[in-house]
Amino acid sequence: MQWANTLDVGPDDLADAIRVLLREASRLDDAILRLRIAFHGCPDLELEEGLVRLERQMGRSVGQIEDLHAQVRKELQS
Repeated sequence: MQWANTLDVGPDDLADAIRVLLREASRLDDAILRLRIAFHGCPDLELEEGLVRLERQMGRSVGQIEDLHAQVRKELQS
């Protein structure tokens, strides 16, 4: 599988490797949310808007990793 090669793991370890990356991405998403909240209403509108965009993109990325993890688990079960 291409993802196993990309992540440099064996096929049997792929689901676990993606789960670890998903956990890390979720932590990063939470950190971005905390930053956005901390800077909400700041005088630098460009900074605030940038953090909003970053939060949205990270949320989409987490969703994609979740989908990948579900797909890999499904493939391993079949």
